[in-house]
Amino acid sequence: MKFLHLFNKSSTTAAAGFAKIQNYDDLKEIVRRVLYAEDNYNLLFCGPPASAKTLFLQGILEIRKDGVYFDGSNTTSRILDVLEKERPKIICIDELDKMSKPFQNQLLNFMESGRIDVEQQKKQYHFDTCNEINKLSKLLQSRFRKLFLPRYTEEQFLDVSEKVLSKISLSIARYIEANVWKNGGDIRDVVSIGKLVRKSDGPEQIELIMETMIKYGIDGK
Repeated sequence: MKFLHLFNKSSTTAAAGFAKIQNYDDLKEIVRRVLYAEDNYNLLFCGPPASAKTLFLQGILEIRKDGVYFDGSNTTSRILDVLEKERPKIICIDELDKMSKPFQNQLLNFMESGRIDVEQQKKQYHFDTCNEINKLSKLLQSRFRKLFLPRYTEEQFLDVSEKVLSKISLSIARYIEANVWKNGGDIRDVVSIGKLVRKSDGPEQIELIMETMIKYGIDGK
């Protein structure tokens, strides 16, 4: 499994949670309301790469520390075991459309069957993302309120990238941002490359990292 992390409860502000997201102020307010709704609620963020879908999931988990995050492109049946055992209130699955059809059916059955004891878990919120909604079954789609996000403009993408690369010098951050934008413009690629950069790296090392990641496919793409 590529990434799985259980968050412990703590307090934080909603503003801080969505600080890295450019625009979408109206949608941020909707998400905040969903997070504290009286009843269960499922949201599906749909759109191409570089449309802030993953940033919304990250923001949600900063606001509410009682959730779990799964990468849909690297899922296993163990996810359902985790959901049953941990009983998280907040469930975030990134790139739900990359899950296999059998796993999508398992997730659908899980959502429909109420396998989590109602007495112990009265509220549960799903926040998932997808790039291609037609890869999800109609039944699974019907379990979500779908929100369609447009792709960031280049200017917006660069602004967001500078925020997520705040620990890197501005000149290096801009170099990474510009190259990632030319190669698909996925904010997760900016983050993954930024994690490899050291303070001692010069232009040659940065260029080598960029060329290698692009050559072999950033983040396994």
